[in-house]
Amino acid sequence: MPIQMNVKEMFIVQFAPVLKRNYKYKNIAAVLAVCLLLILWLTTSCSNKVLERNKPQSTTKVVSSAKKEKNTEKKDEKITANFRYEEIDNKEMSNGSLVLVNDEHKFGGKLGETDTLYSYLFSNNGTQVMFASTTILEADKAALTSLQKLVGEYYSNTSDSSLLLYSTTENPDGSSTGIEESQTGLTFDFMVYDESTGGYASYTGDGKSSWILANGNKYGMILRYPADKTAETGHEFVSNHFRYVGVPHSEIMAENSLCLEEYLEFLKKYTFEKPLSFTAYEGDSFEIYYVEQSKDRTTKIPIPQSADGKDYLYTVSGNNYDGFIVTVNLSGETEKVETKTETAHFDTSSEAADYNTEEQTDYTEDTDYTDDYTYTDDAETEQEVY
Repeated sequence: MPIQMNVKEMFIVQFAPVLKRNYKYKNIAAVLAVCLLLILWLTTSCSNKVLERNKPQSTTKVVSSAKKEKNTEKKDEKITANFRYEEIDNKEMSNGSLVLVNDEHKFGGKLGETDTLYSYLFSNNGTQVMFASTTILEADKAALTSLQKLVGEYYSNTSDSSLLLYSTTENPDGSSTGIEESQTGLTFDFMVYDESTGGYASYTGDGKSSWILANGNKYGMILRYPADKTAETGHEFVSNHFRYVGVPHSEIMAENSLCLEEYLEFLKKYTFEKPLSFTAYEGDSFEIYYVEQSKDRTTKIPIPQSADGKDYLYTVSGNNYDGFIVTVNLSGETEKVETKTETAHFDTSSEAADYNTEEQTDYTEDTDYTDDYTYTDDAETEQEVY
C-alpha cells in the first residue's frame, strides 16, 4: 500500500539528515566557543595573578615613601609651626662650643663662664677620680661638668684614677699650650701616671684609658686632632688633646667619623625648615640647623617655641667664620622668653660678659692628699699634683 505523506511529512523526511548534520556542526561550534572562552578566562586570570603579585610591592614602596615624607614634614612642623626671631650680634660668631679655631681662623671671642679645676677632680660621692697639674687652671664650666661625668664614669668602669689634667687654657706654669684653640677654655690635655717610671707620661689612649676615647663622645668630648684627619685639620696627630663640643654634636661626629672642620661644613645643608634630627645616647631628641651670617651688623636667628609660646631649650654657637649653629633640645622643658637663662642663649650685655672672679676659690694651698704624686714634663721639671 503506497505510503501517503503530506507536505510537512515529506519535508521532514527529505531534510532530516541535513538538519541533523547542521545540529552536529552547531554543537561543535558551541563547544569550540566555550573552549575559547575558557582559554581566554584562564589567560586573563593568570595575568591578573601576576599583576597581583607585583602590585603589593609597588604599592608598599609608594606608601612607604609617602609616609616618610609625611613624617618628615611633621618633624619639620614641630619647630617651624611656632617660632620667634632673635637678633644676635655678628661678633658672637666667635663664641660658643662649636667655634673653629686654627691658624686660619683665630679666636676673637671671649671665655664663657669658667671655673677652676679642684671640685671637678672628684665624683659626686666625693671620690677623687683624676688629678691636676695645678688647680689654678680654669676652663669652661659646662666643659668641666661634662669632663667630671666622663672621668667619673671611667673610674666606675675601670677603678683607674691615674688620669691627670695637665693643661687647659694654658700650661701649669702659665705658658702657652702652643695650640690656638686652647684660648677658648674648651680643651683638655691629659697625662697618665706611669708606674714603671713613677711619673706622668702623655696620654696615648692605650690600655684602660682607651675607654676615654671610646666613650668620650657620649659626654660631649672629641679627640681634636685624630691621626687619620691630619689633612682635614691641618694639624699633626695629638693623642692627648681633647675638645668639648657638647652633646649631641660629639655623638654625630663619632657616628659619621667627622672631625670638627668636616662637621661644621656638614651642618650647612641643614636649615630651620629642614633641620638635622638626632636622638642622643641618653634619649634626648635634638633638632640642629645652620644659619648663615647676615651682611648686616646682626643676624636674625629663628628660635622654635612650643604651642604655648615658650622656648624649647636651645643653644646658639658661632662657627667662627660664616654663621651660627642652633641646637634645640625637644625633650627638655620649655621656658618663657622673659625668664630665659644665660645658658639658653647668648647674652651680649657687658654685665654678662664680666666674670666675677671674686667668687672663685683658689686652691693653691699645700695638701696632704696627693703630695706624693708628681709628673715630669718635657723639660723634666716636677710640680705638685692635686
